[in-house]
Amino acid sequence: MSYQIKKFVMSNGERGCLVLDKETQLPVYYQNLYLTTNVRNRSATASTMEIVATNLLILSNFLKSRKINIIDRIEIKEFLSVAEVDDLIRYARQRFDKQKITNVRLIKGYQIARRTFGYRIYVFSNYLNWLCGLIHSINGIHAKYEVESFIESIKAHLPRNKSLSMNDRKDKSLSKEEIKKLFELLEIEGSQNPFQKDVQVRNRLIFTLLLNCGLRAGELLNLKVNDLNPRDYTLSIFRRHDCIEDRRLNQPLVKTGEREIPLSDELALEILDYINNYRNKYTKKKKHDFLFVTHSSCKTVGEPLSVSAYEKIISTIKKSSPELKNLSGHKLRHSWNYFYSCEIDDSNLDISRKSGLRCYLMGWSKDSKMSENYNFKHISMKEKEVIERVYDSLRKITKEV
Repeated sequence: MSYQIKKFVMSNGERGCLVLDKETQLPVYYQNLYLTTNVRNRSATASTMEIVATNLLILSNFLKSRKINIIDRIEIKEFLSVAEVDDLIRYARQRFDKQKITNVRLIKGYQIARRTFGYRIYVFSNYLNWLCGLIHSINGIHAKYEVESFIESIKAHLPRNKSLSMNDRKDKSLSKEEIKKLFELLEIEGSQNPFQKDVQVRNRLIFTLLLNCGLRAGELLNLKVNDLNPRDYTLSIFRRHDCIEDRRLNQPLVKTGEREIPLSDELALEILDYINNYRNKYTKKKKHDFLFVTHSSCKTVGEPLSVSAYEKIISTIKKSSPELKNLSGHKLRHSWNYFYSCEIDDSNLDISRKSGLRCYLMGWSKDSKMSENYNFKHISMKEKEVIERVYDSLRKITKEV
């Protein structure tokens, strides 16, 4: 591979990344100019910048491996041939594995998801369109029609939008049996608990918050001690993009709206217990107040829990129980929505108020359609109940004949 990505954190907390020439370790010009002018300057998050940079790296590696000098091609208005575009599309469908921060390695025999492929083609076409405009502008070349035809030949491979009907959607929540099994494993000092004693309380609290508050991973890892209001028993979710205190290279992000979540007395006290009796042992010399921290005895002890450490916790649970082999933190968010639907059905709130409350607690906008995605299990069960009642009614009529 000829290119790599380097991530960095600036003194003001802003995160970014560069595409480097792997041999010289110097930034490459056009790719980084595009990242700056078309991604960073449009207030994109660091994670979006990295995704775009990764796709630019994949495109650059393709051009390098095929010995295509795209700048020369653009200058003479020859661009890519039909065969080369087809080759690029086949290349784009492949899965690439990120090796730490720097390298992207091809995994042969594996293809990417439809949405990932679509976004990759979107980045390729946008970048090449921008590059053509820049090169032609500098050299006084007029080729609007030719450029449009070239870009359209790539965009033609974008997958068509496919909206899933309720019948096509899959249930992503955990069953009651799976939830019971999860918390059996997480029992403090339990014989089945796969974690070392010093992290058992922390890890159980992580899953308790994911399930009881429906938090996303980024929201969980962004929590600070002061986000808990011990007087009113509430937990606040704040957006902290490019937080100076947060020195994690891969900063967890809150993608939803800010909000205040009511807690049960028991859960609020569980959080306080973790802060006072466990967390504070590891953070005495640390200048941050992030809630979840590293407990290990390595150099990162007391530092905010990283995304990779969180994913390792999930992975450990999956390996510990066959019933939980498909576990993800996000499935607990789906589970919260299912139980919310079951409980809210019996309330006296009108439909719009029920939906509005869900949107607020999940951090969605008032007009968001996200509840349809998260409410699949409840709706499908209600549909089944209705169909069974219809069947019973029709059966009674036919038996009277």
